[in-house]
Amino acid sequence: MKLAVAGKGGSGKTSISGTLARLFARRGHDVLAIDGDSNPNLALTLGVDPDLMDAVPTLPADLLRRTGDGGIELTRSFDEVAATHSLEAPDGVRLLVMALPKYAGTGCLCSMHAVVKTLIQAAPTGEHDVTILDTEASPEQFSRGTTQHADGVLTVVEPYYKSMETGRRMAALALDLGIPEIGIVANKVRDEHELEAVQEFAEANGLRIAGVVPFDGNMQDAERERRSPFDFNAEAPAVGAINDLIDGVLANGNLNKVPS
Repeated sequence: MKLAVAGKGGSGKTSISGTLARLFARRGHDVLAIDGDSNPNLALTLGVDPDLMDAVPTLPADLLRRTGDGGIELTRSFDEVAATHSLEAPDGVRLLVMALPKYAGTGCLCSMHAVVKTLIQAAPTGEHDVTILDTEASPEQFSRGTTQHADGVLTVVEPYYKSMETGRRMAALALDLGIPEIGIVANKVRDEHELEAVQEFAEANGLRIAGVVPFDGNMQDAERERRSPFDFNAEAPAVGAINDLIDGVLANGNLNKVPS
């Protein structure tokens, strides 16, 4: 299973991505987590020592080459890339980081998006294999086709209009890429009124809600302590809701299907 997690900046997509990865691993899955954000923070959410974050290896720029038919392919096998450029996070999660620009004026990361796209395509697809891509907080992962080979997309939204509208746009782009399974995750929901707002928006725009995560101060407290939400409090309500989200994903094969 290959999942991309998207959303507006601050929606909580990285917290959900990292917690999903830890919980999938705890269930016995072989989990590859890819940080596709040019401002990478997934390592912290996975439970990597925050003092090591700047030392996490990033993907090299020479991983792609042109094929005879004009396509692209990896210059090394997927297993070799995973072995030489990944970091092992808690619970055996393997982390790959797209890039961490260290200097201003060094140009765009277009080629790195292509690398991530090709790696997702090459990622293992066994019954117990799970790949989770934490995307950039912009539509670029869709416009560049970085998420094209994902089996499903979770768009994380907060219960207010700008966040939900961003989620709708990203869901539409995912559908345009031909991604078969799309669901939205309502995050930081404080009460029934906020949940109803997300439900009404989803219904009006032909979207399905794949999960609901309540507002939980443990998530902010974990960040202040520079710890992963799971390590800070594995019994936190938000962690439990993300675990329920996995139940829904597995029960439906991948995600709730987009209405035809």
